[in-house]
Amino acid sequence: MSSYKLYYFNVRGTAESVRIIFAQAGVKYDDIRLEREQWAKEYKSGTPFERMPVLEVESTKIAGSINILRYLGLKFGMAGKDELADAVLGGASDFMSDILAKLIQWYGAKDEAKEKLAKEFKETTGPAMLGVLQKNVRDGHIVGSETLSWADIQCYFLLDNLAQYFGINVADYPELKKLYDNVAAQPNIKKWLETRPESDH
Repeated sequence: MSSYKLYYFNVRGTAESVRIIFAQAGVKYDDIRLEREQWAKEYKSGTPFERMPVLEVESTKIAGSINILRYLGLKFGMAGKDELADAVLGGASDFMSDILAKLIQWYGAKDEAKEKLAKEFKETTGPAMLGVLQKNVRDGHIVGSETLSWADIQCYFLLDNLAQYFGINVADYPELKKLYDNVAAQPNIKKWLETRPESDH
């Protein structure tokens, strides 16, 4: 039995960056995928904030996809070289979460509002925010680490979703493209991406 249990729905969603860091580390974990009815009836009330993903480490439950990702980055040696460097990664992480929030807002919208949000992101908000993010990437990594970090994996996850849902062309941002390709080319991650369960989101 693994000492790590990851709880999420049977989709990639916000847990996918956590699955990617487990793949890169080569660490075994229980990838527990719940149907929504099962989650609501059997698990929801027992989680810290009644939402997933949740990572159970021994008997402790940790909530929040980015919080989990950062915890594992520190645990698996994929973080800044010291607390200050990791705080720099954390600043980029917060900014990436702001970008992802735009996607989540779009995902929950309907009809004309959804179209309006997509248009705004593609034409103005997206290019502006991705341009700022790109300034915080150097040599294929988020500034704060010269090797693969949890923030790099968060950035890969973000860019992958923006390409899928908004049609963002990552190649329009050369530094971000270098980071994206670098993460995807890691042998363990490449294997996971090729063999992970099929999902439309």
